[in-house]
Amino acid sequence: MKKQITPILTLAFFFLFSNLAIAQQLGLQTLAMLEESPAGSQALQFLKAVNATEPVDEALVNKLFAQKLIDKHQPAKLMDMLRDIRENDAPIALYSAYRKSEFEYALKLQSGAGGNWLNLILSLEEAPPFKVAGISIDITNKSTEQDQPIWPAGASKMAPPTLASNEEIARQAKAIAEAYHDMGWFSGVVLLADQGKPFYQEAFGYADIDNQIPNTLATKFRIGSINKDYTSVLVLQMVEAGKLSLDDKLEKFQLGFPAEVAGKITIRQLLSHTAGFGDIFTPQYLSHIRDYKNIGDILPLLMNEPLAYEPGTSQEYSNYGYIVLGAILEKVSGNSYENLLREKIFKPLGAKNTHYQIAEKIEGEARSYRFTPSGEKIDHTSQLEYPTPDGGMYSTAAEQLDFFQALFYTNKLISDESKALLFGDYAPNLPSWKEIKSQEGSIQAFAGGGPGVSAVVMFLLKENLMAIVLANTDGNIAGNISRRLEQAAFGRPVRKVQLPVENYLYSILKKEGSLYLKQNIDILLEKGGYEARNPMMLNQLGYGLLEEEMFQDAIEVFGINTELYPEEANPWDSLAEAYLKAGDKKAALKFYRKALEIDPELPSAKEMVGTLE
Repeated sequence: MKKQITPILTLAFFFLFSNLAIAQQLGLQTLAMLEESPAGSQALQFLKAVNATEPVDEALVNKLFAQKLIDKHQPAKLMDMLRDIRENDAPIALYSAYRKSEFEYALKLQSGAGGNWLNLILSLEEAPPFKVAGISIDITNKSTEQDQPIWPAGASKMAPPTLASNEEIARQAKAIAEAYHDMGWFSGVVLLADQGKPFYQEAFGYADIDNQIPNTLATKFRIGSINKDYTSVLVLQMVEAGKLSLDDKLEKFQLGFPAEVAGKITIRQLLSHTAGFGDIFTPQYLSHIRDYKNIGDILPLLMNEPLAYEPGTSQEYSNYGYIVLGAILEKVSGNSYENLLREKIFKPLGAKNTHYQIAEKIEGEARSYRFTPSGEKIDHTSQLEYPTPDGGMYSTAAEQLDFFQALFYTNKLISDESKALLFGDYAPNLPSWKEIKSQEGSIQAFAGGGPGVSAVVMFLLKENLMAIVLANTDGNIAGNISRRLEQAAFGRPVRKVQLPVENYLYSILKKEGSLYLKQNIDILLEKGGYEARNPMMLNQLGYGLLEEEMFQDAIEVFGINTELYPEEANPWDSLAEAYLKAGDKKAALKFYRKALEIDPELPSAKEMVGTLE
């Protein structure tokens, strides 16, 4: 999966079909063939759900997705994905369906929201009722050859979207950023540029709250996973120089991985998050995060762990894969990753305000603040990890503009062929860079995030219209702002600026009390413009309060959740955990037992009942 805001701007679905499905020829499918096949009709059912107006709730997730996928990603994440697709792409229209194999379709869609073209590879589980078994999301820069969609009935081909004027986009950007800042969430910089020249840029909030130091256009913000794009450039430069091939296997570099792993994984798979590695955020890493100061410290973490899946068979975002790429770069070049950045990217661009350093060693940096459910900003800077090839550098909005302008609109860093690879997720047989750049209204975005960190660089490729949002608060605030900037740029209605649902519900709880919140939560969510209630809303709020050590408030929230969902085990399990952290072991044991009455196999409750007894 790309480093972009994938849930926001890209789509690709995998449906696997059963041996029990009606026998159908491979190749191009008609609408009738899809409707007559149990698996094909289920694929259509998913598309209908994207276009529908029914609430995105746990019931819809259970209706659409295989249990294996729900267990892997949890209902809340799948609900968020569906909401993002609806918000940014619905209604969608189907132009063609190609059956690649017994269990695979490739679909071509167009987004009714922005006119983007979407390539979808769809998979369903292998037994009735053929629910969605896996999802990945991608956007294409190549339009369809068909004149009209085949579904839904009456749909017609959209004209390329018409852009608003720069003046109107700037006006909307200022209003959006100010609204988020006024509600206490956004602190950072917004920069808009046309042909590489800023036409709006403004700083908001504080770089250092305690010392009342404001953010400015010169403030350096942590950019998170945008680091990965710098790593990708370094790899592609070595490919162009003949020092690497995208199809080189890990075994070539003798980094210490077991032979059965190193012989399977290619550089292309590491770049595209298809290598099979899990992620570095193990308990060991998280509990000793400042002990991992460089690539050599982190590389052993997963070196001898089993792969999450066979390389090339799935796609899961992996920071560890980019740690491995950094190790390869150092091994092949004989130079440190930091020196490679300086020599191959910073110096050619004249970048003096982008730093591969930890915050304490940088002047003029913004401190990083976690935006909590109670609305507090907690300084997380001292707990942030050292920068590595997967994330953690600091930069200004201006130097992010310089980097992405040089990357995609000059040949200072990489060739056109390499640009196509980076833009196309390193797939073979991509369109030429000239073809990719020719598509009107084609949006690309790169993002980074973490505790106290949120960053997005979004642009229309052909039009060279760029938006950069760097924040020293989290909760994907840069993503929320950039989504609305996209709507403004295409002249669509801009979605209402909202607090995270957890903050909204907590403010009502403190103002009106728990009884009022419990009795009116559905009306309050509708009035506030939020999605329909689900068990995860209050659960996430409760755990956010636990992190702040607001134990009694957390107990109150989890208690409301058990009353709203008395037949579900997880709310009782969460309530028990809150009592345990508050020091009430007797109450904790009582509610862990209650969770086990509902679900005797709930692992956390089983473990804690055994411990407490």
